Amino acid sequence: MSKYFGEKLSAFDPASAEELLTLAPFSETGVTRAGRHSVQFYESDSFLLDFVTSFLHEGIRSGDACIVIATQPHREKLAAQLLGHGLDVVNDGLGEQYYSLDAEGTLSQLLIDDAVQPALFTGIVGDIVKRVSAQGRRVRAFGEMVALLAARGNFQAAIDLEQCWNRLQESYDFRLLCAYSLSNFDSDIANSLAAVCDVHSEVSPCESYDILSSADERLRAIVVLQRKARTLESEIAERKKVELALRAATDELKKLLVSEQLARAEAVSANRMKDEFLATVSHELRTPLNAIIGWTHMLGKGKLDQALTARAIETIERNAKAQAQLVEDILDVSRVITGKLQLNIGPADIASIINAAIDSVQPAATSKAIEIEVTLDPLIRHIAADANRLQQIVWNLLANAIKFTPPGGHVNVSLKRKAANVQITVSDTGKGIDPAFVPFIFDRFRQEDSTTTRSYGGLGLGLSIVRHLVELHGGTVEADSRGEGKGATFTILLPNLRPPAGKPETRKIRSTSSTVAGNENLFLPLPSIAGRRILLVDDDADTLRMLSEILSGQSAVVESANSVQEAIEILDRFQAHVVVSDLAMPEKDGYSLIETIRGRETEATRLLQAIALTALIRIEDRARALSAGFNMFLAKPVQPNELISAIANLTETLS
Repeated sequence: MSKYFGEKLSAFDPASAEELLTLAPFSETGVTRAGRHSVQFYESDSFLLDFVTSFLHEGIRSGDACIVIATQPHREKLAAQLLGHGLDVVNDGLGEQYYSLDAEGTLSQLLIDDAVQPALFTGIVGDIVKRVSAQGRRVRAFGEMVALLAARGNFQAAIDLEQCWNRLQESYDFRLLCAYSLSNFDSDIANSLAAVCDVHSEVSPCESYDILSSADERLRAIVVLQRKARTLESEIAERKKVELALRAATDELKKLLVSEQLARAEAVSANRMKDEFLATVSHELRTPLNAIIGWTHMLGKGKLDQALTARAIETIERNAKAQAQLVEDILDVSRVITGKLQLNIGPADIASIINAAIDSVQPAATSKAIEIEVTLDPLIRHIAADANRLQQIVWNLLANAIKFTPPGGHVNVSLKRKAANVQITVSDTGKGIDPAFVPFIFDRFRQEDSTTTRSYGGLGLGLSIVRHLVELHGGTVEADSRGEGKGATFTILLPNLRPPAGKPETRKIRSTSSTVAGNENLFLPLPSIAGRRILLVDDDADTLRMLSEILSGQSAVVESANSVQEAIEILDRFQAHVVVSDLAMPEKDGYSLIETIRGRETEATRLLQAIALTALIRIEDRARALSAGFNMFLAKPVQPNELISAIANLTETLS
């Protein structure tokens, strides 16, 4: 009986089949184009159906058994066209000669994850071929499963399925016809077309070639096709170049997009950090101002006793110094960012520098009952460094250690040799550092706790300045902490150390001690400026009054001017030894004043010493002031002792 699943029938034109038979080439055995495993390419369904009908009709007429694995529409049309040949494959008129399977359904049973499974092919298709071959008939088959895979673009699976058919032919003798629509092979998949041809023993072109009846027509067609192929190859090559360029441009665009996204994220982060920093600056500047204004108001009332007056003065001084330090940190960071922070390298007594830094933080340690233990190698003396900046480095680390160490804690400072370097270590028993934050501890504007409820003040600039200064010295600085509540250790390595010798010396500085080794110079008397004639020039009346009181208190003869013009008039009648002038003033500035003084070319002006006392403290400001004719440059706010010492040094020959 006929094995067929389908209902719809249509008319079949026998003449078209006969015409195809006359046009189709024959194999050596005389059968129509269908070798052992052949492939037919086609351009239209009508050609395919006519050709396959001829293939099946010829087989049935010769007594062959036919296996058809086609799409449902093609199965129905083939049945209709065979019916026109007098062959009823639907109503079992052919006995065991005709087997029809749905290509979609059969293919779905052979695939796992879009890959053909040979074992499933053997179990399903192979079993059908085996049973049909057992009848003793010759077998021919038509299959469209490969065409379905090609239409999906899954050419690898199509080739794999063709190979399964080839392996099946090693066990059973049958002819197999496959068919592919030429529209499934565009210029980009020429390799797939070649691969499909390679797995077949016979390849037949599509119908547009078959209609050429004479050899001359076919040769002419081949020449035209060769020319088209050359042109197409050139177009394909050009298209590939364009595609490569487009792909490169797309990749570059993706990279730019990623870069833009990263830059935007960094900008958002930087903007957030800037806002946090500005909020912190505002807080850190306003807090000491509040104490200064409050205690100043109380002093103005004149109702404080001696103890409260002393406390008020100490508080005002401490908060003013805190503000000055904040401003200095901000300026240092500005110099770091602009690359203008420079070092004044020379022989630096590193032990004395560490002692001086300890002396500076001792009052803060004393107030918290913190013990500072110091271990210094006595044979380490001078290294090549900027002494002031090196003291700033150590001071920052010590100030941080004391800030983050609870009352009654310990801070350890050590100095020793390590290979060709000198190693400074500052460790504490304080709150420690979250390990996740350690990599960012030296970043500018970064604080472990940047919330409004943070327990510790500061701008988060000190450690970033430390790292930059250490690196300018050619050294390294590292932070280490075993976690929160377990203290922190900062280690600095600086180059240029003398050969090691001797044993380290250990001493302790207790919080209750009022003296520290190495601080003898703190209480030396100030140099005398008695009788020195000094002209103060500043547009700020409070500054003039304050400086005048300080210098007059040291028995100096002081005149004050709040403008350059007034200063010149005073100099006409007042033979000053020293002029202390601000730089930034309205109308005429300090540069104009010194230019006028140096331009007079008198004996008095040649001997006159000039100090620039200003809040303009950039490197270029200092250089400009000194080149303009000032003998010394001091930054505001100035310590009274520093100004007195500067005047004394400049007028030393008058003593």
